[in-house]
Amino acid sequence: MSLGNHLRVFLCVVFMGVLVGYVFNAKKDITDHDYIDIVKEGYLENFSDVTVRNAFNYAFFEPYWRYYQAKTGEQVVELSGDITFQGVKGHAILQFVVNEQTQQFSLQAMKFKDVVLNQQQQQKLVGMVYQIWEKKQLAYE
Repeated sequence: MSLGNHLRVFLCVVFMGVLVGYVFNAKKDITDHDYIDIVKEGYLENFSDVTVRNAFNYAFFEPYWRYYQAKTGEQVVELSGDITFQGVKGHAILQFVVNEQTQQFSLQAMKFKDVVLNQQQQQKLVGMVYQIWEKKQLAYE
């Protein structure tokens, strides 16, 4: 084997080692955490009839929950899923911040189709989610 072939084999082995190291050290989503349960079982302001989990499970297609600690130190629970909002189908992401001391949470940010929603748009989307829940409850009665 020539020196060029040895060099290629060496570089290939190094590359594979780096790739394997990256794959095994990649951060996994945390989908089972106490803070996720706090948000799921909690209630949003003005919507005390149904838990956050139940309302969004009815409105979102394949809701996905995850937890992470933000660079600012805040405890964030993120809910994402597909929904039709104002006649447009798209992917929505909601971020709840959990207060460690009080175990309370608040809705801090929301995106729809990669666009950050303002306060009024957030209220419309949340209101629509709870209207969907109410309609489905009436259908089952």
